[in-house]
Amino acid sequence: MSHMMGADREQLRYFSLESSIPEESMVRVIDRFIELQDFTVLGFQNTTPAETGRPSYPPKALAKLYVYGYENGIRSSRKLERETLRNIEVMWLINELKPDYKTIAEFRKNNIRPLQKLFREFVRLCKAWDLIGGELVAIDGMKIKASNNKKTNYSRKKLADRIARLDVQISEYIQKLDENDVCEKGNDVNAAKLLGEISSRKEKYERYLKTLDETGKNELSEVDPDAKLMGNNRGGVDVCYNVQSAADAKHHIVTNFDVVTSPVDHGQLGKMVKQVKKTLKVKRFTALADKGYYNGVDLKRCKRYKVKTIVSKQKPSDPKDQPKEFNNDKFTYSKETDTYTCPTGKTLYPHNKNSAKRRNFFNKTACRDCPDVEKCAGGKKGYRTVTRSQYGDIYDEVDRRTKNNIHLYKLRQQIVEHPFGTVKHTLHGGYFLLRTRRKVRTEVALLFLGYNLKRAYNILGVREIMARLDAFSMRSLAFFRVFSLFPRIKTFA
Repeated sequence: MSHMMGADREQLRYFSLESSIPEESMVRVIDRFIELQDFTVLGFQNTTPAETGRPSYPPKALAKLYVYGYENGIRSSRKLERETLRNIEVMWLINELKPDYKTIAEFRKNNIRPLQKLFREFVRLCKAWDLIGGELVAIDGMKIKASNNKKTNYSRKKLADRIARLDVQISEYIQKLDENDVCEKGNDVNAAKLLGEISSRKEKYERYLKTLDETGKNELSEVDPDAKLMGNNRGGVDVCYNVQSAADAKHHIVTNFDVVTSPVDHGQLGKMVKQVKKTLKVKRFTALADKGYYNGVDLKRCKRYKVKTIVSKQKPSDPKDQPKEFNNDKFTYSKETDTYTCPTGKTLYPHNKNSAKRRNFFNKTACRDCPDVEKCAGGKKGYRTVTRSQYGDIYDEVDRRTKNNIHLYKLRQQIVEHPFGTVKHTLHGGYFLLRTRRKVRTEVALLFLGYNLKRAYNILGVREIMARLDAFSMRSLAFFRVFSLFPRIKTFA
């Protein structure tokens, strides 16, 4: 029996692009979603073609190309250009237009904010389609590599070391040139050339050091000025951005994001909670976060927003040689009496009540007569001191809530880590192509839009999404028709 025979390559055929795209293809969802958007309201450039000059590419076609590219892990403008020549789905999506890579890159460059708004528009659709519960939201951050090598990231210490090494090299080359003069061999051309290169490099490092002194910053990135050196998930360090995201628990839809240059998540919880409230238009919900967000200012801010927070407590810094039964968490605070009770039952009283930030609790008399004072206190003081922060009450409240809802906290990872894994591995979003925080936000918006499209596709299917998009289109059209029937009200001065 012979093998299956393929078609003859030289056989002429009649077919349309429409017949080449399956009914269940994601590309149909992208096409319909973009067509429903009002690009003039969103702020896209060139929505109205110029009357003179060469015709420009329609913004909706280029936006479709980018959304399709990021949803399929194709982000480079040159790769997108190649897709317009060989990918049948892209040909169908943009009607066989063939923009070059420069046109594609310029569109993204000139529409930074409008492309971010596309993400928000799809989140609003997911909310209207009941794909977002708005009751339980998980917040976390991930480090994504910036378009800046570690070698071109400089700290004060790194610059000082480089300058010191260059000074040694300059001295060696000058000495070599002096020796050539004494021997009457003439100047060494290579040595003089290298001396000039080293001197210019030293001037550059000195200029960078001066910039750090003027700005008060601790580091400087040469290629992407906003990127910072951060610890990555592999145990090393790299020049990265810290991408914050909030994912809804119902279907893991990403509702909000932010891009920060701080390597830690400390201080980001309040900002993300405020964004979620504004986007989802909910008054109350529960926020899950890991111990990196355990910050008194943020927890108090969330309480003011009427948002319940379930945040893991940070491990206290207890002495290594101290027995566990005498650690700080074994001392119990009583709000009624404003005292602490130690593991042996002794009472510790506050001694700097007027302090606005931190108060110390101790009892010298009780510790003096305690047989375990050496194990508990240690040091030369001879008594144990427990320090309570000004945010002690909110810490205690959150700790109790987290302990009572540990089953909810265990859901945190599977809610918020799922988008991270999809973005990094499926969408190839483990690094950024654009530079500066403003432009990186656009890449993050497109990556999370691609992720949300995949989630909606897996939950509803193409037919249901298309039906809902059509219904949304009809409601919008009916609204504008009704609105246009109202007579204009004239005002008189």
